[in-house]
Amino acid sequence: VLFRSVPSPLGTHSVPLELRACYTFRVDFFTPFPFSYLVWLGIFVALPLFVLWGLNFSYLKSHIKVFLLTIAGAIVFAFPWDLIAIKEKIWLFEEPYIVGTWLLGLLVEEWLFIVLVTVLFTSATLLFWRRWGIPEWYV
Repeated sequence: VLFRSVPSPLGTHSVPLELRACYTFRVDFFTPFPFSYLVWLGIFVALPLFVLWGLNFSYLKSHIKVFLLTIAGAIVFAFPWDLIAIKEKIWLFEEPYIVGTWLLGLLVEEWLFIVLVTVLFTSATLLFWRRWGIPEWYV
């Protein structure tokens, strides 16, 4: 089933009829399963990281200071952002689809997301810069 009806976050009476379809349908590409958040992180973040680092280990390892700075920056911005989003119920996590371990108010999966996505984009950026001749002193 590509489209599945779900309840509107605003309720059916507060959504105008012409916009109701926007709020009451979502694209369903997969059926959620236990620990699906962790599995999707593995497929779409950890696996590409493994490939990038496997092919470019010595180059990426030489920029460890850049990785530490970007991870620190990501945590400074993402940690309060995530806490607010969870507190305000902008993001909801359902029990069967998560590990269920919380650390400092965030799911372990959220911490992994923050760190791994930061490392993935930092790795890709460094490799793009190396490939297209951005000077090393710029990093």
